[in-house]
Amino acid sequence: MLNTMKLGLAIAVLAIGVAVAACGGSSGSEADEDIGKVDTDKLECGMASGKPADGEPIKVRALATASGGIDFSSAPRSATAFFKCVNDNGGINGRPIDYAYKDDALDQQKAAQIASRFANDKSVVALAGDATFIGCGAANPIYQKADLYSITGTGVPQACFESSNIAPINAGPRISSVATIQYLHSQGKTERVAQVSNKVPGVGDWLQAGAEEYAAENGIDIVKSILHDPVNIDANSIMLDVKGSDPTAVILGDPAPVSAALLKGAVAQGLQEEYVWSCLTSCYDASFPSQIGPEWEGFIANSELQLVDADTPDNRLWRAVLQKYGNKEDPRDTFGQSGFLAAKILTDTLLELDPEQINRETVSKAIVAIRGYESDILCTPWYYGEADRHNANHTTRTAVVKDGAWAELEGCTPVEDPALEPILQEEESKGLVE
Repeated sequence: MLNTMKLGLAIAVLAIGVAVAACGGSSGSEADEDIGKVDTDKLECGMASGKPADGEPIKVRALATASGGIDFSSAPRSATAFFKCVNDNGGINGRPIDYAYKDDALDQQKAAQIASRFANDKSVVALAGDATFIGCGAANPIYQKADLYSITGTGVPQACFESSNIAPINAGPRISSVATIQYLHSQGKTERVAQVSNKVPGVGDWLQAGAEEYAAENGIDIVKSILHDPVNIDANSIMLDVKGSDPTAVILGDPAPVSAALLKGAVAQGLQEEYVWSCLTSCYDASFPSQIGPEWEGFIANSELQLVDADTPDNRLWRAVLQKYGNKEDPRDTFGQSGFLAAKILTDTLLELDPEQINRETVSKAIVAIRGYESDILCTPWYYGEADRHNANHTTRTAVVKDGAWAELEGCTPVEDPALEPILQEEESKGLVE
């Protein structure tokens, strides 16, 4: 069992990988050129009036991990850019959005303190675009007591998806893990499966359990589940362990930099052509194919949201907003997509309210009532609802490395995670997806 200091380091290393790799895409205007031209002349943000909002501000906040050795702020950075665009286009019926995110510095105590400040400030009507790696468990009971709700940009640990007042836009690593083994199974590639991930509690064990439960229900033999130390990673030793299990398919559950190191270890041992190799959404990074090299043509990864280069309305708007209102360092990745979408969902929700009656009570009620929200960035409509668990995004895509870049291998496919049963029942009984 990891001691406290080592667990902190483990989380930091994992989060570094997640923040760097996210779920697809490099950063900056140069990256935009790589994933498709965008038009920034007229952006359809909020009211799209072209007139700056100058009324009484509406305060919206977010909790994110942006330091402490890592920067996990891709989601709130995209949310910041979108809210700037909204404010330049009439705001919320003339009222601008006062948005900021606070850094928990990878410290649970600090995360709880920030959450308490948000909760105690009655002028904060909602949270949007959050991306805290360690704060969900501490923050949720504080938000619950204060009737404050978060449309979270990116959730990773289990606690982010098992909270009453926190609902992530992304699908999360467990869903991504099940989606990966499900795709391999549909292609007859799961005769003997090995999976590799980290020991960080609530991340590696949680996502591997998802694959194991799916395997048990579908007659799949998982011959090896490796949970490695995320601080001291010995790629060669891990790959020898994989080799010793004699698999037919391998699923990597680490962030892209760690997975890339493991793949180099596989090349060193001549294993790249021995098995079917795949990864969770963490490897769906626009630069990943070039990082791992031409010998990994055919490498498979799950994608929780729209492919970052897709030429669809919301996806184009996200890139255009970042190009005009963001910084060139802002990542063009899935975490950025999810932060943008969290901000857009909240904006569209606020626009339905009487601008003179916008307060925490009215906004909380409106957020919980969100259902059937459609976007081309999502596979299926998103909803909030009143529940102790939130995992509205559970339909994903599959991508493959082709000619040194990612290409869609399989379109939107519902993920058959056994743990989703209560959520599916709620969706049906409450009509949450229209």
